[in-house]
Amino acid sequence: MYLQRLTISGVRNLDAVDVQLGRGVNVFFGENGSGKTSLLEAVHILSCGRSFRTRNLASVISFSSDRCTCFGLLHQASGGVASVGVSREKGGDFLFKLSGEVVRSAAQLSDTLPVILLNNDSFQLLEGAPAFRRAFVDWGVFHVEHSFRGAWSRFQRCLKHRNSLLRHDRIDRLQMDVWDREFSAAGEMVGHCRERYLERLRPVVETVCRQMGLNLDISLSYNRGWPEGGELNALLREHLPRDQKMGFTHYGPHRADIKVRVDQKPAAEVLSRGQKKIVVTALKIAQGYAFQADNPGRHCLYLIDDLPAELDRSHRKAVASLLQDLGAQVLVTGVDRDELLAGWPHEPFGEQDMRVFHVEHGSVVTA
Repeated sequence: MYLQRLTISGVRNLDAVDVQLGRGVNVFFGENGSGKTSLLEAVHILSCGRSFRTRNLASVISFSSDRCTCFGLLHQASGGVASVGVSREKGGDFLFKLSGEVVRSAAQLSDTLPVILLNNDSFQLLEGAPAFRRAFVDWGVFHVEHSFRGAWSRFQRCLKHRNSLLRHDRIDRLQMDVWDREFSAAGEMVGHCRERYLERLRPVVETVCRQMGLNLDISLSYNRGWPEGGELNALLREHLPRDQKMGFTHYGPHRADIKVRVDQKPAAEVLSRGQKKIVVTALKIAQGYAFQADNPGRHCLYLIDDLPAELDRSHRKAVASLLQDLGAQVLVTGVDRDELLAGWPHEPFGEQDMRVFHVEHGSVVTA
């Protein structure tokens, strides 16, 4: 499956866009501020109903428009065509559609069009707060551990209600016990799903790192968000006075972290800036391989923003080779056309699979 046609209107500085995409690599080049990142942002919205640049989708709508619309035609493995669309009016709600039918959940979009983003913010995966690493793992868990979705939804509901109760002057202990039991059951299931996913991901990460020429002892470990050996429900009861005083829940999978180490030391502390970029890229590519292993016949769409600024030419070629072997569709941006093509030659994907587009002042044309 791949994104065959992309139609965009009312998104930031982009003019009306309607392009036919190749199933291999699609190169978008142009000056800074021309709209390249906005185009990738539109595809991200199409995949999950949200932007990777802002939480306020209303700000994505261009000043001259009352609404934004992102629409795609997907070529399916069976040979058929499916459609996916996302729109929003200023001051209005989201509207999600799959093959013309309105759907309520953005998760259904992600199921239909799974997207992996690699941009400058991706390097927060090593240097940023635990939330970045939880989001990374949860993307993979969502797509390969189907029991995760229900557990995560239940856990989020319990966390919201528990924190609300903690802010009351007086707590109904019977009511709190009911929420704590459900919180613990759902939270432990979320933790188990994450741990199983990391078990499968570790050897893939090692293989991808070697193929990218990074011969380091890289390990991934999961800190589940409460002390090892402790039973979550018991810890919630024991630390209820502290939680009530602070007004939030201290223990649970919402406090989890994923430790990335090199030679048993934190990767963020021992790797150079260039090595960090390679490791993060390897982690993202490994996710695509793990996804495909658990979803035979399906592929992720990779959005790679300004790759020449992040990796040197030899590593860009390694990325191209890995994504070719994966069979992934790629949308990649950069300022210089020749520099992009040097890292993404026609030969690895085949002449018919590569398309080049020029982005200038919000317009996108075939180059």
